[in-house]
Amino acid sequence: MPAITVRPLTPDDASAYRALRLAGIAELPAAFCTTHAAESGLPLARIAERLRTTSYQIIFGAFDKEQLIGIAGLRREPIAVVHDKASLWNVYVTPQARGCGAGRQLVQAAIAHACGVPELARVRLAVAQDNNAALTLYLGCGFTLADGPASDGMLQMQLLLPRPARASVESNVFMKINTLQIPAK
Repeated sequence: MPAITVRPLTPDDASAYRALRLAGIAELPAAFCTTHAAESGLPLARIAERLRTTSYQIIFGAFDKEQLIGIAGLRREPIAVVHDKASLWNVYVTPQARGCGAGRQLVQAAIAHACGVPELARVRLAVAQDNNAALTLYLGCGFTLADGPASDGMLQMQLLLPRPARASVESNVFMKINTLQIPAK
């Protein structure tokens, strides 16, 4: 089994990320929220900007030596109403690297990152209901089916993080929503 390393991607990884993402879109178009034409038309500078880690997004890469073999992103919304939720997205491992633990390491890296964000209480994802390998991976990492019906062949899953969400007193990252008082007519 090859030694796989997982780390956050940086703008310097843009070319490798683009190539892997395009391969994923070509292989599994329904698993991505874009088309091959739209993604291949993006300037490399825009791809590089996407890889810049922010307080709202991080994209991990799995490497076999210097070769990027897998990707997974974690994104959270910057608005207070949903600030306790993050989405796992863009999970893809090359066919040649499947079965050697790269997917599990990527998902676990995203979960570990989410656990380090005090405001987060859950991680969500959508997966094709006929993608048995992905379902097995997510269930093995602790995800469960979320309430609600499947739509368009997709299942919603979630992972409750191993501690309650708590708002950071020092954090001004999220917009605050004040209690609305509606005057009586």
